[in-house]
Amino acid sequence: MKRRNFLKAAALTVASPFVVPSTVFGAEAPSERVTVGHIGVGGQGRGLFRATQNVTLAQSVATADCFKSRREGIAAICKGKAYLDYREMLARDDIDCVIVATTGHTHVPIAVAAAKAKKDAYVEKPLGLTIAQNIACEKIFKENNAVFQYGTQQRSQNQHCWLGCQLVRQGAVGEVHTIEVDAPNGGRGGSTNEVPIPDDLGKDGYEMWIGPAPMTPYTVDRCKPNGTYWIYDQSIGYLAGWGAHPLDIMVWGSDADLSGPIVVEGTGVIPTEGLYDVVCDWNMKIKLGDVNLMFKPGGDRTRFIGEKGWIEVRRNGISASHEELLKVEPEQNEKTLVRSPNHYANFIEGVKNKTVPVSTLRDAVRSDNISQLCDIAVRTKSTVKWDPIKMQLIDPTAEQTAMLDRPLRAPWTL
Repeated sequence: MKRRNFLKAAALTVASPFVVPSTVFGAEAPSERVTVGHIGVGGQGRGLFRATQNVTLAQSVATADCFKSRREGIAAICKGKAYLDYREMLARDDIDCVIVATTGHTHVPIAVAAAKAKKDAYVEKPLGLTIAQNIACEKIFKENNAVFQYGTQQRSQNQHCWLGCQLVRQGAVGEVHTIEVDAPNGGRGGSTNEVPIPDDLGKDGYEMWIGPAPMTPYTVDRCKPNGTYWIYDQSIGYLAGWGAHPLDIMVWGSDADLSGPIVVEGTGVIPTEGLYDVVCDWNMKIKLGDVNLMFKPGGDRTRFIGEKGWIEVRRNGISASHEELLKVEPEQNEKTLVRSPNHYANFIEGVKNKTVPVSTLRDAVRSDNISQLCDIAVRTKSTVKWDPIKMQLIDPTAEQTAMLDRPLRAPWTL
C-alpha cells in the first residue's frame, strides 16, 4: 500500500486504533534499504550472501556467477535476477553496491568497473594481481568517491584483534622494532590434463571465469580451490591470499611500513610440476624503515615486539610476553582505532552514509603491496626496494619493473 493510501485508510479507522510498525516509514523501509548485487556466489561468496541477509539495511537484488547453478540458486533465494556477465548487473541504476567474491585475478577489474559505474564495493582478499592494479584501484575509487570495504573480517568479527592492535598503537610494548608474521603455506600438484568443461559452467562461463587472464585449457583443478589460490595466472598464492589477514593486522597495529623505505629479500619454492605454480615455502626478511619484519609459512599470527615485550594477535586469540600488557586500558581519543561489531553491517552503513568502513582500501593496498614485493623478490632472486610514500620501486632492475604489472586479455581493462 502506498503511503498516501495508507494514511487515508488510517484516518478512517480512528475508532479502531492500531500500532504502525516503525519499519513502514523508518530507516528499515524497503525504499531506504541499500540494494546489493553479489558477484561470485560460490564458497566465500555464498557465506557473504548469507551474512548480508542478516543486515537489516541491506536488500540483495541480483547475483552474477560463472556457474549457472550458483547464480540462479542464490538469486532464487533473494528473488533477484541472475547474470552470467557481471557487467550487465553493473549497468543497472537500481543497485547501490556490490560484494565481490570471485577468483583473485578478477577482484580489481570488477571493483574498478563497479566504481566507474558509481557503485560501492566490498572486495574479498587478496586485492590485486599486481602492484599496478592496487595503485589503479585506489586511484579510481578516490576519483569516483566510491566506498570500499576489504574482506579482512577479523577487524570486526574478532574483537581481540582490535584490542591487540589498539594496545600496540598506544605503546603497550614500547617502540616496535620487530614484527613476525606467519600465514599458511601454499602447495604443489594439480592436474594439467585438459577435460571437457562441465555443463554447469559451459564455454561462455569458462570464458568469463578466465576473464583478464591468459586463456588456458580447463582442468578439474583449475576452477576450484586450491587452483583458485595456487595458479599464477589467477593469484600469487598464499603470500597474499592468506597473508592478507596477518599482514592486515600488521598495518592496523603499526605504521612501520610507512616509516621508511621497504627492503625485501628472501627465498621460496616455485613448483615446476603440476598445475600449481605459485611461491610456497617462503622465508622473507624485510626491513620496514628501521623495523624488522619476518614473514614465513606457519599458522596465522602477527607478533609485535617492542622494548617492553610483545603482543601476538591470532584469529583465535591474543597473547603477550607478560599478562600485564593486556591489562592496559585502551585509550579513547581521536586516534583510537574504529570498532566494528559486524563487518557486513559496517559496509552497508558506509554505503548508506558515505562513511569510511573499518577495512579501508588504503590499508588493503599497503598490506597487499608487501605480498607483491615478496613475490617479485623470490621470482627475480633479488633484493627489492620500495618507496611506500611515492609508491614506486627504488633503483629497480628491468626484471623487477616488468613484474609491477601484467597485461589483461582483451576486452578486459582497468
